[in-house]
Amino acid sequence: MTAPAGPVEPVPVAFLGRTSTLVLQDPAASLARQYRVVKDKLPAGWFIAAHYWDIQSGGMDLDARGHGHAQDHAGVDLPRDGGMADLLTEAASPSPRFAAVICEDIERSARDTFNALKLEKRLAAAGVPLFATDEPIDIAGMNATTVLVRRVKQGVAEWFRLQIKEKSWKGLREHALAGWNIGTAPYGYVAEKVVHPVAFKAAQGRTKTRLILDPGRAPVVETIYQWRTVRKLGITTITSRLNADLRRFPPPDPAAGWTVSGVSSILSNPKYTGHMVFGRRRTVDGKIRQVPRDQWIWSPQPAHPAIITRQTWETAQEIGAEHGTARDGTEPSAHPLTRRTYILRSRVWCRICRRRMCGVVRTSSRYYTGEPDVTYVYYKCAHNPANPRHFAAAPDHP
Repeated sequence: MTAPAGPVEPVPVAFLGRTSTLVLQDPAASLARQYRVVKDKLPAGWFIAAHYWDIQSGGMDLDARGHGHAQDHAGVDLPRDGGMADLLTEAASPSPRFAAVICEDIERSARDTFNALKLEKRLAAAGVPLFATDEPIDIAGMNATTVLVRRVKQGVAEWFRLQIKEKSWKGLREHALAGWNIGTAPYGYVAEKVVHPVAFKAAQGRTKTRLILDPGRAPVVETIYQWRTVRKLGITTITSRLNADLRRFPPPDPAAGWTVSGVSSILSNPKYTGHMVFGRRRTVDGKIRQVPRDQWIWSPQPAHPAIITRQTWETAQEIGAEHGTARDGTEPSAHPLTRRTYILRSRVWCRICRRRMCGVVRTSSRYYTGEPDVTYVYYKCAHNPANPRHFAAAPDHP
């Protein structure tokens, strides 16, 4: 730590803190420790003028940081002027309240090397250096060795984060293969808590969960699949039928009733086959992505009572793909401009691109014969060769 020459000049700094969202973390204790360490390491004359901290993953993109609300319920007894987004906004302002930013260690700024460097560069562009308490603090800047050590630590922090994620995912995979449920029990089941098989964790009162049938709701799931696979009804029609008799078909949320998204979730959930299934969705770049079905992880044997067969579930997926968003019935649409309906609507598909074909009407005049005009109905594919996306999907399509 470089001691200032001559009279000590006051230097306002911003405290930067972060703790992850892991369940076993104690945000209040962690942030209190970080703040105490930073305060104890400040050079003479330096003082904390602003407090910025978040309860978020350090692997998030820098621009996504600082917009959460976990801090509202954490009970952290520490002043807060905002999160990462507010820190960057003030640093870029004409008159920021601080001349430097300091954190306990550099991993607290980010556990992703790219975003850690982006943070440094954006602060540096505003003339605000970033310091850590376990590095030399010199307002003049970092030397080559300090930069090297920091880059190594940032790389190790990212490696550690990714390793923890990989091990956690593998643990959850084995958990599912063994038939244990992850998350909320699907509609039609209830969660049965079982004493944890590991004695140490059992002594802590921890449990695992298996699914058992909910006798009042399991028959509703079976009825939904019958309507889908036998009657081939659309999700909107099924939702309307369920809401028409809420006593017979109790909804997941009595206040909201049955919703299209709720029915869709039931019809796509493979757990109703009795198998535990894991890995249907993954978070990529902060967004939830659907994983292809051939990459899902199914328990080798049924793990809980089945409500439907595996074949019924597969049939429901095929019918869902064919049905799409088409309406049920032959009555005209409720749209005010609707003039007619088409008998083969949603039943005629293009052989080349597998799109549903749409109906068009052509009228043939019989003016010269004195007979009434004749109307013909044709079905055409919506493929447009001029559309780059359509052309890429079916380049030989006329």
